[in-house]
Amino acid sequence: MPVWFSLGSGEMTTFYRDNAVYVGSDGLQVEDQAYRLSDLELVWHRRGPRGAPGVALIAGRFLLIFAVLGGIAAAGAAMRGIDFESYDSGTILAGAVAGVVLAGTIGLFLVEGVITLIERSYEKGGVEHQIWARHSNTDILLFATRDKLRFGKIYRALQRAIEHSEAA
Repeated sequence: MPVWFSLGSGEMTTFYRDNAVYVGSDGLQVEDQAYRLSDLELVWHRRGPRGAPGVALIAGRFLLIFAVLGGIAAAGAAMRGIDFESYDSGTILAGAVAGVVLAGTIGLFLVEGVITLIERSYEKGGVEHQIWARHSNTDILLFATRDKLRFGKIYRALQRAIEHSEAA
């Protein structure tokens, strides 16, 4: 765990802190790299490369959709091959009810699984989110993560810290 620092004198306000990132009124520390806010000329964010995890998430979504549609098509094809005329109406009705319940249960679990995967992909997406800054006339990457929620918290904290330091 890094040791948080004080870059200036006076009281320091903490805008964000976790096990690897600290954003305070005087500076930013990511892992073992520390920067004074006054030394950062310009700060911006951008999306990095999608990478293999992002491509896998997209491909996985399409594969699950095709699997569900393929299951429905296979069930329909299997139903066409059954000779219903040799069964009485009670047996057909019981079979239809059992088939609908079974298909609905399996479909519900598949849909729930797909929804869970989609929710997780939005939380820990496949796109890398980056915070960049111009420091001593050089563009440097300050922080990068695939966690959208964490990225948003850190970027907003950095914006507030910069506004705070400019107002002081």
